[in-house]
Amino acid sequence: MTDRTKVSTSQLLSTFAMVLVALLLGAVLIIFSGNSPAEAYGAMLRGAFGSKNKISELFVKLIPIMLMAFGVSIAFRAQLWNIGATGQFVMGAIATTIVALHVAGPIPVRMVLSFLAAVVAGALWAGIAGWLRNKFNANEVITTLMLSHIARYFLMYVVTGPSGFLHDPHSDLTQSDAIPEGMHLARLLGPSYRLHSGLFVLVLAIVFMFFFWKTTTGHRIDLIGQGEKVSIYAGVDVRRTVMTTMLISGAFAGLAGWLEIVAIQYRLQSTFTDYGNIATIIALLGALSPAGILASACFFSVLLCGGSSMQRMTNVPYSVVDVMQGLIIILVIAKATLANRIKGFWEKRPKKEAANG
Repeated sequence: MTDRTKVSTSQLLSTFAMVLVALLLGAVLIIFSGNSPAEAYGAMLRGAFGSKNKISELFVKLIPIMLMAFGVSIAFRAQLWNIGATGQFVMGAIATTIVALHVAGPIPVRMVLSFLAAVVAGALWAGIAGWLRNKFNANEVITTLMLSHIARYFLMYVVTGPSGFLHDPHSDLTQSDAIPEGMHLARLLGPSYRLHSGLFVLVLAIVFMFFFWKTTTGHRIDLIGQGEKVSIYAGVDVRRTVMTTMLISGAFAGLAGWLEIVAIQYRLQSTFTDYGNIATIIALLGALSPAGILASACFFSVLLCGGSSMQRMTNVPYSVVDVMQGLIIILVIAKATLANRIKGFWEKRPKKEAANG
C-alpha cells in the first residue's frame, strides 16, 4: 500500500499548476475590473503578511479551516463525501456554549467538559449520516448537507427561538450570553492580537494526521476507499469502519467549533463564517494528504486574509477571491478527468500501432 501521507512530485506539480492557473485567470478578472494584477496581488500579500497583527489573523483563519480540512480528508479517503463539516462545526460550538453557560462546576472542569462535548457533538452529527448510510444506503452528500441546514436552524432556535435558552438577556442581538472569562484561551502575542493557544491544538492535530494513516484504523479507512469488495476480502468490517470514519471526521469539525467559542467569539452567534466549503476545497487541493492540506490551507488563509486588503487598497472586489476558489474546484475536478483521458489515450496508442503494423 502506498504511503499517502506524502505528496508525490507529480501531485505537487499538478497542485502548483492549478493554483497558478487560478491566479492567472484571477489576474484576467482583475484587469477587466480596471486594476493592475501586480498591484492587486501585492496588496493581498501585504494584507496577509504586512504586519504582526495581519500575520496573527492569518493563523486565526488557518486553525479552523485546517482542522476541518483534516476531518473532511479522512472521510474522503474512504470515499465518504462528508460535505457537512459546517453543521458539525456549528453543533460543536453549540455544545461548547451549553456546557460553558449551564453546567455548574469549577472553570477547569467546565473547560474539559466543553472540549469533550464539542468533539462528541461534531462526531455524533456526522455519525447520523454514517448510520443512515449503513442502515438505508443513504447518500452521505445529501444527508450531511441537510444536517448542516438543520444545525443552522437549530442554532437560530437556541439564540432567538421560543425557548431562547442561550440568548443573551442583556442584548437584542441574536447571540448567546458570553462564556466565563476564565474559559478564554490565552492570547499568544498579547491582548491586542487574536492569535491564541489553540495553535498548539492545531500542531497536535498535524502530528496526529501524519501518524494516523499508519495505524490499523487508518489502513482500514484507506481500504474502504479502494472499494467494498477489497475491504471485505481483507477482512474489514465495512459498516463499522464507515461509522468510525464519519465519527472521526465530525470530531475534527466539532473541535474547530470549540476553538471558535473559547478562543475567538466567546459567545454563540446566529451566524458563523462558513469554513466547511473552504475545508472541502483545501482537502481536495491537498490531495487528501496531511502535507498537501497544510500547504493548501496556508494558501487559502492568504487568500482570505489578503482579499479584504486587496479590495480596500486597489478597489478590486472581494468576489474575485470567491471566483478563484471556484476556479480551483473546477481545476481539481478537471485534473482528474484530464489525467484519465491522457492515460486512456496512451493505453490505446500501442494497440493501434500494433494493428497498423
